[in-house]
Amino acid sequence: MVNKSKILSDLSKIAVDAMGTFSSLKKEIETLVSLRVNKVINKMNLVKRDEFDVFKKMVQKMAAENEKTQKKKKKPKLKKKKSLKSKKKPKN
Repeated sequence: MVNKSKILSDLSKIAVDAMGTFSSLKKEIETLVSLRVNKVINKMNLVKRDEFDVFKKMVQKMAAENEKTQKKKKKPKLKKKKSLKSKKKPKN
């Protein structure tokens, strides 16, 4: 009986040590993957979210100003009417 309990005790210690090892291994793998992903992102020269939002607002503002400018150009200008006398040809 003592032999069986010693074996079970040893197995439980091994299991606890294995869980600790796997936990450390998991953290190490997460760190390596995170570093690799960040390296790839940096090589791709991607834009950060906050920079993108600022740029998006600038583009929206410029688009609104462009629309206003286009509307101003489309407004018809009032032309001065010429007198009817100057348009008529003299009769021969």
